[in-house]
Amino acid sequence: MILATGGSTSNVHFRRMFDPRLTEVYQVGGEPYTFQDASGELAAMAIGASLWGLGNQMLENGATIRAHRAIGTRYNYFVWDVHCPIFPLVRATGLAVKHWQDLILVNQLGQRFYDESKGDPPHGNVSNDIEPYTPGDYRNSANITYDPTHYNYFNAAMAMNAASQPPDYTAGPIWAIFDAETVARNQWRVTPPHVDPDSYFFSAHTLAALAVTITNPYQAISMDGATLEATVARYNAFVDAGTDVDFGKPMPPYKIQTPPFYAAWATPNVHDTRAGLRINAQGQVMDMQGQVIPGLYCGGESAGGFNQHGLGRCTTQGYIAGKHAAAERPTA
Repeated sequence: MILATGGSTSNVHFRRMFDPRLTEVYQVGGEPYTFQDASGELAAMAIGASLWGLGNQMLENGATIRAHRAIGTRYNYFVWDVHCPIFPLVRATGLAVKHWQDLILVNQLGQRFYDESKGDPPHGNVSNDIEPYTPGDYRNSANITYDPTHYNYFNAAMAMNAASQPPDYTAGPIWAIFDAETVARNQWRVTPPHVDPDSYFFSAHTLAALAVTITNPYQAISMDGATLEATVARYNAFVDAGTDVDFGKPMPPYKIQTPPFYAAWATPNVHDTRAGLRINAQGQVMDMQGQVIPGLYCGGESAGGFNQHGLGRCTTQGYIAGKHAAAERPTA
């Protein structure tokens, strides 16, 4: 038997074994047309299989968690095609962000936490926050500094998690905040089917009203209108000054000041599964004692111990597992 069930990212309880922050607020790349439910891993574990490569799920490299340039739709993996057969499940195409200078990102309290122009909120990738940074160099850690007056990964993470609550301490959704001028610059259409007004896209003629309007299954606490107003006013002052003293966004060019105002779902996706079942070089699944489980093979995202993305991993391991599994078949 060869397990090729696609990984575990859609199974919230399973993925939180590797990183407890990955609560249900994070949607998954590939949903809603494919669900990586950990069924293969769970079935193998039930007969004694070992997991492997758990640390890969939290490494700073690769796409374990990723922000994409699509906002305003729950499944914001990319901008959807209205003609795709599963569009009734997706409900909205999403808006394509050309440049993150066009908007700000806020946590569920309405506070900024990041230099939006970096493109990806700080979920596990710290390479932009260490100077100098050399990939794979153990000396990178010596360059991490704590400066409460300047952006770094740790400050951003604390701000993003400001609204977390027990027992899970989830950070809640991330919202893109922008105004009518942003819509005009990007030539966005802010009506269905381009956006999803059912919990993932909101508009109002004042920022205070916008904050009150935001209701979402993953919003653990209501956004305060005064907080959002203060956040935007402070950001607009940075535009006037040409300097973002909070997070170092380079020369922010656009104020958020022209109604109506908008809030669009911009929460990152859980992406690759990089932890899974322990296999050997032949693709055979191994147990907790490091012994082969006879007749059981695995490949692709269900297999652990590899930090490779995509079809290269799946096809290579599938070929190897298939070749050795076929050799086990008894001859007639």
